[in-house]
Amino acid sequence: MAKLPGKTAYSGVRRTTTRKSGFKSHPDSTGGEYKTESVTPILLEAGKTLTFVFNFPRSDGQTYVGFGGFYQCEDFVQITFNNPNSSKNEFSRRTPPDTSKFGSMWIANGLSEPVTISFNSEVDTYLAIYNFECGLIWHEAFDAARENDQTGYLNSMHSIMPEAGFYTEDGQVSFNYESPLKYINPNINLHLKSCNRCARFLPINLNNERETLAFSNHCVAKAPCTHKGFGLLTNIDTGEAVDLHYGYQLECRFCKKYFVNMPLNWQRTAAQMKEDGQRRRNFELLIAEIYQQSPQLSYRTQTGRELLDDVWSRFKGQCFNCNNPIQNKRKMHLDHTRPLALLWPLDGTATALCATCNTSKRDRPPSQFYSPQQLNQLSLLTGLSVEELTVPEPNHEVIKELLARLDWLYEDFLTKPALLMERDGKITAELVVKALDKVLRRSQQVEYDFSFVNEYNRRRDSHITFDINEDTDSVV
Repeated sequence: MAKLPGKTAYSGVRRTTTRKSGFKSHPDSTGGEYKTESVTPILLEAGKTLTFVFNFPRSDGQTYVGFGGFYQCEDFVQITFNNPNSSKNEFSRRTPPDTSKFGSMWIANGLSEPVTISFNSEVDTYLAIYNFECGLIWHEAFDAARENDQTGYLNSMHSIMPEAGFYTEDGQVSFNYESPLKYINPNINLHLKSCNRCARFLPINLNNERETLAFSNHCVAKAPCTHKGFGLLTNIDTGEAVDLHYGYQLECRFCKKYFVNMPLNWQRTAAQMKEDGQRRRNFELLIAEIYQQSPQLSYRTQTGRELLDDVWSRFKGQCFNCNNPIQNKRKMHLDHTRPLALLWPLDGTATALCATCNTSKRDRPPSQFYSPQQLNQLSLLTGLSVEELTVPEPNHEVIKELLARLDWLYEDFLTKPALLMERDGKITAELVVKALDKVLRRSQQVEYDFSFVNEYNRRRDSHITFDINEDTDSVV
């Protein structure tokens, strides 16, 4: 059988289109353009603190209040961030020469308190800032969310700042410094990519594409990206073309959320909405059946304590990434520090994250989400070496167990009724073996001369795969 693109490798044909977003691109932008903008850095003098203050207009309680910006500085610069109006903030710090960002938005009735962000260094260094803005925010997409009963899309607005900063009334951004500002050379070059929906040029990290800012990556599992427009950017000033490894979505994160995902999601079936969660649960179930107990029970058996209690205590009730306090244990997200996608169970190495940071991290390994300083700190907290956190490896113990128990995997686990159900042309068991092959390909320490997909097809073709009383001709 010839291999078909992506998830349709076993389904024979792509399912028919069931929904359309109504999305139309901007006539003046394809999303495949970029440009370079030069920023003159500020001299941050040794021992001095530069504080930016965001003052907001009065709000009527119907519009959002927000602020945000992009910056670049050395890792040793100390940054203090204070937003008394909301505990939910976007604060992503990258390692130079990558650009970082911060921001938030909330609903308020009246005058919001000023927000500050301060930079301090023990030695002379540079600070480059870009688009530090604040004010009242509104967009027609917010009305569409309410009219179509999609208010859930309005719950985590802070997570897409500052690119969601469509200001209807500007606030005032000022700064406090002990002496007149001085500027230094050389200039810092920021890379800005176009959005094919709103036509804005917004920052990207061209040198390190996985450190995303205003645009999400297009191809991660299947990198390098070979899709024109997604994986190839053209400089509007010089005509120079740049090949990307992961590529970027054509739409900025705001437009992707409100003009692509939201219109599609209100048309999605329940099965489609649950598909990603089902894949994760199947990996969790697979690991639990191998060890014959859940991760939480395994931890309790080994230590006599509860995993949730220990992680909460170890991280002092705070999100490891943004340092914001978490309301209670039930609100804490236990993150697989070593990814579930690489067959690692949730164990004593789990990281405490807030909902926003857990969503941002997704399936990325620690080295592609945290700064080097954070990796050192995480190593101390979890007991994993920095090398383990930096170089992601699959769980070879689980892989070896699977290879030693192939009959159990194919004739017992993968024949569970839930894994044989067909949803929109997709068989869950087929997705599981395809995901297992991805795990093997990501191994750098061990080379596996085996394919779970090929073995699945071999058993299917020889009619020994499924020992159950049902017609399996329609499975593949």
